[in-house]
Amino acid sequence: MNKFKNIIIKSSEMGERIDKFLSLKLPEYSRNYFVESIKESKITINNKSIKPSYIVKVGDSVEIEFVEAKRTTEARGENIDLNIIYEDKDVLVINKQPGLVVHPSAGHSGGTLVNAIINYFPAITNAVYDKDSEISKLRPGLVHRLDKDTSGVIIVAKNARSMHSLSKQIQNHHAQKTYYAICYGWPKNESGQIVSHLGRHPKNRKKIANIGAKNGKEAISNYSLIKHYETTLGKFSLIEFDIKTGRTHQIRVQASDMGNPVLGDDFYGNKLSETLSLKLNIKRQLLHAKALEIKLPGKNNISIFNAPLPQDFNRILNNATKL
Repeated sequence: MNKFKNIIIKSSEMGERIDKFLSLKLPEYSRNYFVESIKESKITINNKSIKPSYIVKVGDSVEIEFVEAKRTTEARGENIDLNIIYEDKDVLVINKQPGLVVHPSAGHSGGTLVNAIINYFPAITNAVYDKDSEISKLRPGLVHRLDKDTSGVIIVAKNARSMHSLSKQIQNHHAQKTYYAICYGWPKNESGQIVSHLGRHPKNRKKIANIGAKNGKEAISNYSLIKHYETTLGKFSLIEFDIKTGRTHQIRVQASDMGNPVLGDDFYGNKLSETLSLKLNIKRQLLHAKALEIKLPGKNNISIFNAPLPQDFNRILNNATKL
């Protein structure tokens, strides 16, 4: 599990850059570690995202989410099955199975997708943003991520050139990501756009919440109902989400906020969705990265990669008339 720490800046500590201050305050971590964490909003001040150059002030509340183990080293290869959708000299496109953590972190030093990829293609350890960064060395080739229990399409860069090309498209929202989710109930409207401003929950730092435009990062998703189901156990829907931004837990939070939590999501679900999930014997959040549209390095046309619905999705949908 990730660890959290809160530091209140004293008068004797004011006037220092936040990245330098933390590297002195917590010398077991490097300055690069804190720079990377700040860029990913794993470190906030007064519940707001900041830059590494931020100068700390008296009374500032520094919230830190530690996502890596102390004194990290490069990840090692492990013999873990990979479902490869596509491969060339620049990229790997993988259909990630549910339950597989994407990269090593606190509580998950091994057994991750990264460990599997290194075993399959050892040279991927050279595909990092910063070879001096502990976080970068644990995430070779990664240009985007999926939650542990989210299945589906993920693209991985096999070299530095590819990494910068893919990352730029994703950061500039030029790549299209489509997700399928089985959600509790029926949405009020069959289609629509959800705009939220997401950030760390002010009371539960492990959760993400819609905290408003002043403090949160804009998150935009378009959704459309594919099919709704009515069974003796309860109502649920298959919904497509096309995300325009890639915020942590974006779909899960937004689905919950619209009153249709993803089934099996015990983090953002409610009593009704949790009860139905239990009745349907659902073991994980039913969220699947169905498709990715992106331009591969050196190519002019957009490539589309699809991952078929996994077995647990099909079990629910194919047996809906019998429930």
